[in-house]
Amino acid sequence: MKPENLENILRNFKRQMILAGVLRLAIILAISGIIIWTTCLPEPEGKRLLLLTAVGLLLTWILLMLGSARTAREVQAGSVLLGMGQLDDAEVWLRKAVEGFSISVRGKLLAGQQLAALCMKRQAYEEVATICRALLAQRLNRLQSVWINTRIMLADSLLYLDRVTEAYEAMRPVYDVSLSLADRIKLLPVQLRYELSAGHTESAVSSLREKIKMAELLDSAGAALVHALLAEACRQRAMTAQCGFLIERARLYHDLDKLVERYGIIAPIAGQSHPDVHRD
Repeated sequence: MKPENLENILRNFKRQMILAGVLRLAIILAISGIIIWTTCLPEPEGKRLLLLTAVGLLLTWILLMLGSARTAREVQAGSVLLGMGQLDDAEVWLRKAVEGFSISVRGKLLAGQQLAALCMKRQAYEEVATICRALLAQRLNRLQSVWINTRIMLADSLLYLDRVTEAYEAMRPVYDVSLSLADRIKLLPVQLRYELSAGHTESAVSSLREKIKMAELLDSAGAALVHALLAEACRQRAMTAQCGFLIERARLYHDLDKLVERYGIIAPIAGQSHPDVHRD
């Protein structure tokens, strides 16, 4: 996705979000105004106008809901294709959902989040950060899951760009809310990467058993990464036995040499099964 294309997509997205909010407010005000107006009319005429207005508003609402349903289908199709690795086809559907008009704020935000996930798959981290910041500029008070996932994804992309301080700023508000187990599992590898990048190895090795248990709930690559990150933290803390155990566990889950290509921070422990531990 070219930068100018992304800029146009996000500009259109912001415009659509504003329009959706204005339209929702306009409908509420119109209904209130019409009800007040019709109550002031003579009974037969008032009832007739009220009925016609109700029918008109109902038809308008149905059309808007059909648009929202279309957006939901586009997001679902894009998400399925994204999960199957068909990124180009997924982009087509997700761009339709992001750029097309819909009164559903949730649908538009989910479309934007999935578009960011697609860019993450392509390792286009600058684009991920740009999309996530655009999403966080919206009011996400009632959509906590979207807010949490977007912040984790933003922090993740910034770590890939070696913008460690910004990654912490993106991630820090997440600690102020109650997280589900699923959210804590998503956050764990990003948190460990930040702690190692920032030199907070003591924090990384705290609650070690709990982190290992959570790692086992990830997919094979994710579990290997978390074990490798914990192993690297233990290596830097001169925790020899724990480091060796975690490396062997990591190798059971995935090929560490492949992970090193994307996560250079685990390079010191990836090439050894029984490391010679030393302090950095």
